[in-house]
Amino acid sequence: ILSAGLDDSINLSSKLDLYELLEHFDPQFLKRTLPNKNVGNCENTIKIFDYYFDFGILHHLKWYEKIEKYISDSFNVLEIGGGFGSLARIIIKNKKVKYFLIDLPEANIQSNFYLQENFPDAKIFNYLDLKNKNLESEINNYDIFILPPNSIDVLKEKNIFFDFIINSRSFMEMEKKTISEYFTYIQNKLNVNGHFLNINRYIKSVVEDDIYFKDYPYDDFWDVIISEESFLQNHVHFFLTQRTKNKKDVIKQTLKNLPEVKNNIKKFKFFNKFKYIFHRMIYKIISK
Repeated sequence: ILSAGLDDSINLSSKLDLYELLEHFDPQFLKRTLPNKNVGNCENTIKIFDYYFDFGILHHLKWYEKIEKYISDSFNVLEIGGGFGSLARIIIKNKKVKYFLIDLPEANIQSNFYLQENFPDAKIFNYLDLKNKNLESEINNYDIFILPPNSIDVLKEKNIFFDFIINSRSFMEMEKKTISEYFTYIQNKLNVNGHFLNINRYIKSVVEDDIYFKDYPYDDFWDVIISEESFLQNHVHFFLTQRTKNKKDVIKQTLKNLPEVKNNIKKFKFFNKFKYIFHRMIYKIISK
């Protein structure tokens, strides 16, 4: 119940057969990436020998398969909008990295629990630690850093840079102003030759804005490594880019050439506006 909206495992009700989907992966890859604990007692999972597999982890496995060779031990990895920590678990299990998760407090409660259960020996740095300790001097003493969005303002002032940054399916939920602020941070804090993985919808209609993937505010200091439709999600784009020292013209051209995705924008906007008003009404009634 707590992970509603963060966990795709409920999509088992779809027509996809999980056992057939296993054929998309090498067995040895699955043995070192699948969890051997059903943390949270998920009911929508299948057990294969000593491992657990569900529709939610399916996408994270495929994403990791594509980016694994670009992540090395000792990297600083930042994931913006990491949910309850499913992709983080896969990376941490396979790479000796310092992992930073930025998400809403409700998600951070779950990622704390999920990652601590999977890595009981890991030391996790939280918001309370941020208030009481110097982050820069504590990096070597912790393994995982789980912080809320407002901590970005603190991180801006720190001499901390990243080698790999990830956003999967959360930029599309933000307003344009917030997206722009995150891109400014990414483009200032990603090391030259570092990678940025952006996995979001071609278009998402929110209450105030229509968010188009092709309009994300990339500057000109990028090479395109992978640009393709996301695995089993033809409405989502998988975009891996690498930070460059010199200006390039490839990024703008690649974004410009992204496929046009036909959507009934008015219908989506009406639905989202109705949902927003309905939620506000319920909130006011309960509050009263």
